[in-house]
Amino acid sequence: MPKAKITRKSTSIDMTAMCDVSFLLLTFFMLTSKFKPPEAVPVDLPGSRSQIKIDDMMTISVNRDGNVFFGMPTGSDRAALLENMIKFHPEWNLSPAQKKNFEVIESFGFPIAATPQVLNFNEDQYKNYKQPGISIDSTKGELVEWVRQAQHVNPKMRVAIKGDRNSNVTVFRQVIYNLTEKLNIHNLNLITTLSGTSEKGAAGK
Repeated sequence: MPKAKITRKSTSIDMTAMCDVSFLLLTFFMLTSKFKPPEAVPVDLPGSRSQIKIDDMMTISVNRDGNVFFGMPTGSDRAALLENMIKFHPEWNLSPAQKKNFEVIESFGFPIAATPQVLNFNEDQYKNYKQPGISIDSTKGELVEWVRQAQHVNPKMRVAIKGDRNSNVTVFRQVIYNLTEKLNIHNLNLITTLSGTSEKGAAGK
């Protein structure tokens, strides 16, 4: 008795649902990803063999022109820092929009008196604003004020100094003097690149 032949049928898989899911995931990551904003000041870091990575640190940057910049790691820290500063500078009279603008500034180098004006800038105006740096002299001591209020936000937060390899040594020494003598901060970290690599962000004591 001859065997019955079973007709073979081609298998068809509908990939429409898979494509929809893929595009939904792609859209989700594009909308929720937060890119690191550009730094307020470019700093050419010196090399180091230390491999201690930066965690949560407040950073003090010195560019090659000797201008000093200060930064806090997260927006919530910056918001708390600004509220502390407002207590000593009620004349600022900042609006909610100005406070929101400060939260997204990763690093800044403008005088304390210019704070209300700078926080009124839109994105393009802020990019084109040439920041003169934070005062570190003995009379104004604005850097000391920012760091002191940042310590009140998080007393355990460490301080990292990021100096350009071609920066003014005198300015660098004055920054360290402000931290050690006026604020009694002796556990400092220096941000460098790893020797022989292009990776940035190593810190050494």
